[in-house]
Amino acid sequence: MLSGLEFSKRFFDFKYSLLLFITISSMTTPSSLALTTSDFLFSDLCSVNTTSTKTCYNDWISRPGTCYEDSCCVSFETATSWYYRTAQASQVVFSSMGLVVLTVYALKYSSKHMLPSNVRVLVNIILILMFTHSIDMIIFHVYHIFRSYKAVESDPCSVRVKISFCAPFRYIYSFCTLGLAFCQYCVYIDRLLCALYKEYIKYQKVIQYLLVILWVIVTTGVVVWVYRDANLDAYLLSCLNVPLDSMLDLSYVTATVFPINIGCCFLSMVMFRHFKKKENKSRFEIISHFTASVDVDSSEFLYIVTISQAVFIVVYPVLSLSMRYFYAETYRPVHLTIATLVYVFDIYCFVVPLAMVNYGRNRTDTRRAKIWSHVKIKSVGKEGADNYFGMMKSQWE
Repeated sequence: MLSGLEFSKRFFDFKYSLLLFITISSMTTPSSLALTTSDFLFSDLCSVNTTSTKTCYNDWISRPGTCYEDSCCVSFETATSWYYRTAQASQVVFSSMGLVVLTVYALKYSSKHMLPSNVRVLVNIILILMFTHSIDMIIFHVYHIFRSYKAVESDPCSVRVKISFCAPFRYIYSFCTLGLAFCQYCVYIDRLLCALYKEYIKYQKVIQYLLVILWVIVTTGVVVWVYRDANLDAYLLSCLNVPLDSMLDLSYVTATVFPINIGCCFLSMVMFRHFKKKENKSRFEIISHFTASVDVDSSEFLYIVTISQAVFIVVYPVLSLSMRYFYAETYRPVHLTIATLVYVFDIYCFVVPLAMVNYGRNRTDTRRAKIWSHVKIKSVGKEGADNYFGMMKSQWE
């Protein structure tokens, strides 16, 4: 066993020897390939512990000394593989189906259920965000697939694109993704104020404007903060890939923001029960009863939507952080394919509108069934009198 003093001495000698070796090596290396001690310790020449001895020729993007796993050759292999193209095509397919379902809901079912004014504004923003996100996904994924088919092995770097080119697409889908989460939280802030603030009706419009402004500021601020250090002159295989300079910040945001949705799930159930009690107590005050009925309807709608969102908003951070945990151990083309599939918001923009359509269809069917049940009730004779007095009695129970 080494004593603490002896261990410290040997560790210091090792660090000094390593530093001296690096310094001497950099002094005896041509200037174009020289690395300082700082460059060695903090370089981005290799993002994994490389085990490959291959050399990538015709790589005019990577810096000298870049490991094979981070070279253009691996990017070319990934972009032209059937599994990576399938992953990209799946994003296009789900985004396209999402556009169809969103259009059906907006045109046919959005007006079939009652929502408070503030909630309807925020839900419309959610629909716009999902629509924009789907279009953004389709455009740049189709571009990358088309580009992969035109690429040739003699120019492997042709499959990559500059981060500056991806910036508009990245800002759009990042704004939509985070905007969906923050907009949902604004909905529940509004519902809490409705339940707890006695002057809510009086200041409803003011609250609406403040929530929308808050949503824009917070979403924009977070997106700008996440990508503040992105090197616009660097290259990526896909616009869906996160720049290395922004990966850590995005992990923090992902782990912090999205789990709040779990609290929204429980809050939606609490809100439904609260407004249901309010509806029952106000049955003899027409205006209050109608307002409470609208709140109950909106709470039920939000519960269905929130449950649908929760599945993806919980799964995404888990998959995303797990994928990055096994980053170094996974074969790079497979890792990039998994990273593409892990981004589940293309499926989110299909499933959540589908849940909205299903809710709207069920509400329409229920309302139609109630209308027909009343139409079929006899209104004359002894049976009609019994039906009439039975309905009157139920109002007092």
